[in-house]
Amino acid sequence: MTTIREIYIIEPESIDIVSLLDLRYKFSGSLKRYLDEKEISDVLILFSAEIDITDYGIVNFFVAMAVTTNFDAPEMIEPFARSLTNDNQKFLFSWVPAHLFGTEYFSIFIEFSEFGEFLVNGLIGEIIREANIEEAVVYLSKN
Repeated sequence: MTTIREIYIIEPESIDIVSLLDLRYKFSGSLKRYLDEKEISDVLILFSAEIDITDYGIVNFFVAMAVTTNFDAPEMIEPFARSLTNDNQKFLFSWVPAHLFGTEYFSIFIEFSEFGEFLVNGLIGEIIREANIEEAVVYLSKN
C-alpha cells in the first residue's frame, strides 16, 4: 500500500534585479517609483564602473546594493549577487534592511573591501544618490 504525504515547502524569498542605469533613465532616478510600479519590496541594484586606481591600474567594479524588507541578513543575498559578477570584476556588496528603518537596529551593511573606505563609500554612495535610496527606504518602512 502506498501512502501519500503532504510536504510543506516554504518558498524562498525572491528579489528583483534592476540596473542603476535603468533606474536613472526609465524611472527618473527613483527606486520608490520602481518598487511602486512593480509592486515589490525587495530589490538588488547593480552598477559597474571602471576606475583607475594608483598601484592597481584600471579596476572593473561590480557593485550590488540590496534594498529589502523580507531578508534578515546580508548573507541571504550576497552569494546570489556575487554569482552575477564576471571573473575580471571586483565585487562590492551592500545591504539596506528597509524594514528596520526607524529602529535602533537600522544600518547599512557594506562588505569589507581591500580598496578602502573612500573608494567603496563613493561607489555605494553613487547608488544611494542616483536611485534616491533614502526616499525608497522611508516608503518601504511605511508599507
